[in-house]
Amino acid sequence: MTGKVKSMNSYGVFLSSLRSNAGLSLEALAKIVASSKSTLSRLENGDIPRPFRGGTRSLVIQLAHILCSSTRETERYLDLAGIDRSLLTEIEEIQLGFIPRILKGTQEEKADLERLEKICQQLLSKLEAWEQDLGVDDAPPTLKVKAQRYRNILQEIQKRLDRLYNRSNPLDLPALEAVPAYYVETVGDRIVIGNEYGGNASVPDAHSLYGLASDKARWLMQLAGVERFAVDDCIIIANSENFQGWGAHEVRTTILAHPLPIPDDLAEIQREKIATIEKHYFNAPHYRLVSATPAFSELDHLKIVLAPIGFFDYFSLNPYFDEPLLRTLDGEPISIRQKYGNTALTYSSTDKGTSLIPAPISIQCIVVTEDQRILLVQRSLSVAFYPHHWSASFEETMNAPGFAKDQQVQKGDVDFFAGALRGLDEEFAIAEDAVKDIKALSINVEYLTLSADVFMLIRLGLTIDEIKQGWMVSARHRDEASRVSSISTDLSEVVDRLFSRTLWHPTSRMRLIQFLFHQYGVQAVTKAIKAKSS
Repeated sequence: MTGKVKSMNSYGVFLSSLRSNAGLSLEALAKIVASSKSTLSRLENGDIPRPFRGGTRSLVIQLAHILCSSTRETERYLDLAGIDRSLLTEIEEIQLGFIPRILKGTQEEKADLERLEKICQQLLSKLEAWEQDLGVDDAPPTLKVKAQRYRNILQEIQKRLDRLYNRSNPLDLPALEAVPAYYVETVGDRIVIGNEYGGNASVPDAHSLYGLASDKARWLMQLAGVERFAVDDCIIIANSENFQGWGAHEVRTTILAHPLPIPDDLAEIQREKIATIEKHYFNAPHYRLVSATPAFSELDHLKIVLAPIGFFDYFSLNPYFDEPLLRTLDGEPISIRQKYGNTALTYSSTDKGTSLIPAPISIQCIVVTEDQRILLVQRSLSVAFYPHHWSASFEETMNAPGFAKDQQVQKGDVDFFAGALRGLDEEFAIAEDAVKDIKALSINVEYLTLSADVFMLIRLGLTIDEIKQGWMVSARHRDEASRVSSISTDLSEVVDRLFSRTLWHPTSRMRLIQFLFHQYGVQAVTKAIKAKSS
């Protein structure tokens, strides 16, 4: 009897922990499952006898649907609840994330796909209704992630059914092939991403400002079903009005206590690859983007939601984005980018979903000096991303609270502005009182890493010579750069440099163009680029 009570209490403790991690009160959870606070409290306290039957069993499965974030977590939940997975119905299996494989070429393929499609649509509608009941801002992010997974499954089903029924693309868009991006090398025993990434790039055609997107960026946008302004491999997902920038008082940041869950197949790759990464890198605590208020919002501020993420969480996957390590519904091999890349541009707070691929926030700063120079920095060969490339001006991964590499406690960056100011201090020994103005211009996604890149414009009361002196003599992280240079802020000089044969960091030209938008206006920049081609 004691063992049975202990087992029942273990289920209740686990349920309570799942609810707490989701940030849901008993009242809120009871509302979305159409139950009562007292019933949920009795479940958590082990006061309802097992085996669970009838309505209680359905409630227990519904709670798993909402709260469990992985197959492993679900299997443990079912075990503690005393529910035999082999006795689940087909709908319950799918509801709990156990998606069946549907092979191609069988007589049952169409019928099986259509049945799975109907079940996923029903479950997605239920998730969306729960999110609406709680309010988009108050709903746990796990609901967004689960909803996004169902949308991805539905997208795959619909593509297969379109082929089986010979249905054409309603937009009649030519399908772009996935562009391989195997820019991962081992330097010694250390994995480096993006080495010589721009080394083979030709000077782009300057005829059109809106023709500067790379084939990779175009493919990713088509995969996501969106069109955005892109330069090289960098795609804008939200920008300030006319690129005039958001001030610190115009950005409101919410930080979640717990990491976002990721798909089970990505978690499995993480477990396999982590040993390769941890030998040579430190698992620094960072942040990832969950959502951002869209540029067209009527709010008077930019609303940002962040979640914690560790360096190992994303660097264990990033080198393998383009390897066929995952499987489709029919068991065919597919890459991480092909399977989940369509979610990489899904960050708007009005989108019913968020990115399924864990990627960090990169604070990418363009620095303008007192003597009207734009700071350019060549990244050193010691960095993990894009060594030897030229940046305009520097990048800083946004820190979460925890321990730094030297075992010193780091406070974490409370917002984008704090991350930018920390980067100035660490890489150039520039104090905050030297900053005359700082604004966030936009939020972007870069193709290779799928990181969320926040572009910051910083104006300093220092000359380029003073900056270079501080970097060479006093900066704690000066080894992250190998050279420091600059160009004038003059429109024609920046445009000339844009179309030079420079080994640019993949977002540098976008940063320079957005600075020009800010400084001179979109029309003037468009005119200057057209003149360059004539």
